Amino acid sequence: MRALLAALALLSAAWAQTLVVPPEVPAGSPLTLEGQNLPQGRFPLVVEGPTGRTSLEVEPQGGGFRQTFVPQAPGEYRVRLSLPSGPLEARFAALPPVQPELTPEGLRLPWGVLPLPGGSWLGPLVQGERVFVAQGLLVVEVSLRDQEVAYHFAPARVVALRPGPEAVLLGERVLPIPFPPLPFEGTEADLRALAPLLQALNPPKPWPYFAYWTQDPKELSPEDLAAYGQDLKARQHRPELFFGQPGVRRMAEASRALRQQDPAKARLLAQTLLEHTPLFPDSLAFFRETAAFLEAQGQPAEALRFREAEKVLRTWLPPNLSALPTTLGVLALAYLLLLAYLFLFYLPAQLRDLRALGGYLGGFLRHPLLRLRHLHLAYASLGERFLALLLLLALLSLLLLAGFHQRVRQSLLAPPLDQGTLRSEAALEWLRQLPPLPESKGLLGYALLPQNPKEAQALLKASQAPFALALRGEEEALAQAYLRAPLAGPIRTALGLGEDPWGEREAGPSLRDLYLALLRVELARFQEDPWKAFLSLPLPLPQGLRPWAFAGLLLLLLLHLLAFFLPRRKGAVPPSWALAVRLFVPGSLGFSAGVGLLLLLLTAYGLTGLLQGQGPWPLLLAYGLHLLAVVWSLRRSP
Repeated sequence: MRALLAALALLSAAWAQTLVVPPEVPAGSPLTLEGQNLPQGRFPLVVEGPTGRTSLEVEPQGGGFRQTFVPQAPGEYRVRLSLPSGPLEARFAALPPVQPELTPEGLRLPWGVLPLPGGSWLGPLVQGERVFVAQGLLVVEVSLRDQEVAYHFAPARVVALRPGPEAVLLGERVLPIPFPPLPFEGTEADLRALAPLLQALNPPKPWPYFAYWTQDPKELSPEDLAAYGQDLKARQHRPELFFGQPGVRRMAEASRALRQQDPAKARLLAQTLLEHTPLFPDSLAFFRETAAFLEAQGQPAEALRFREAEKVLRTWLPPNLSALPTTLGVLALAYLLLLAYLFLFYLPAQLRDLRALGGYLGGFLRHPLLRLRHLHLAYASLGERFLALLLLLALLSLLLLAGFHQRVRQSLLAPPLDQGTLRSEAALEWLRQLPPLPESKGLLGYALLPQNPKEAQALLKASQAPFALALRGEEEALAQAYLRAPLAGPIRTALGLGEDPWGEREAGPSLRDLYLALLRVELARFQEDPWKAFLSLPLPLPQGLRPWAFAGLLLLLLLHLLAFFLPRRKGAVPPSWALAVRLFVPGSLGFSAGVGLLLLLLTAYGLTGLLQGQGPWPLLLAYGLHLLAVVWSLRRSP
């Protein structure tokens, strides 16, 4: 009886021993083989399938075991566990692996579906155990084995994914994934498309700086703003360069709007702008307003920080040439007044001499070469001829400077130079197209320094700009850089002489350095091809009149130069005529002297102000001084 009971007990234990496997599993995915109610010991476990036989050994703990197995190929598999009471067998089917697929619900994967917002997604691209899909600026990386997800932000819109993994950006630029920390080169439309993706997927922070531009600045936390500034630095952005992006302007507008509602947030946004992107449209006015706001809030020390930083910012900006149009008008009127005076003063003597040649106009037809010897400048003195040429050269020089200035400013405030960095791909391509001058070589050397130090150093050695000298890494060059720019923060930091409000950083060009270099480039282009350069200048002249203006100015300059080779014509000017003409032109008693030139310029300035609706006082002063000089000369004459 006892033997029968023992046999029944062993039989019931054998019946309870089980080997559990899932009926189906995707090939290539791990599955768990599980044993239950097993005796103690070590037992062989054999898995047979399409790829052959796999032998394992299991050791139950607490009556069971769990063993992971990965079927490599689709097909039927048999599992056999050898026990003292007899073998246990089970079967399962390995199905072909589920291929990642984009569906209306999202990305279908072996473990399930990753929800994705709507839109035109690129991919999926399978690389090993990772899957990549992309839309706009965002690349999503997902694991085939589990629900691990990573997010990568591209510096420009992604147009294709290819093995590597790599992303092809707009403009055929190819970058590896994950992306290196490069400056943003996308558009405002790309940022608008990124905003709903961030809202739907909520990728973990910190984000790249341009992703924060998709958010309402009023909602950014101090941690967001700190990450924003750190990423700007990591991507080679410089506080000395101009930031024209709408995202920066929106932060300034938000700071203005929050001054009454949330002064602390308004101050935080203003501090972020000052520390990382201080040069943007109307930034100096914004910082002055912020300083006044802080003073009203009872924070004079913080306000002083903004005011002192503004003084440094002014040294980074291009020179203020707002008075250039007025100066051009003054020089043009002074030149015309001088020519009118010379023409009228010597007209009687000129007409007497031209009588034998056919008259004032007829002489050009009857004796053109002789007529050229009787130009009105041929009757002027050497000092008057030199003064006329000097005024014309000054006028032409300022006219070119105005055109160069306007063209350079347009370049500085437009892509790719308005992105706060010279190390973007577009800026590098733009710099490579500049003429190979020392100034442009220095800029290109700075831009190339992170990716090609050897070529960059060769370019930097061709430039004498302070930032180029400081970047050479030589003691003597660094000392020369300090002598040229003793107040430059990066140079002072390198010498241990203190920092500016933007702290320790690599030496680099400021907006003013960039302006002066591009001004030199414009001059070189003009010297190489004056005709083409003049026609392309942004001057207030209709395009059809520019060739005629260039030809007229060139002819005028040649006539002035020709006048120096003409012998002065002798001819007495009637005293009454001379006095009448001199009365109307201030300074005419001595144009070859400095006082006469000053009176002429003062008269031109007064006429310019009168035409602009200003008071007549400079003109009255010029004529008053001139009449006093005329009376004085009459009293001294015998």
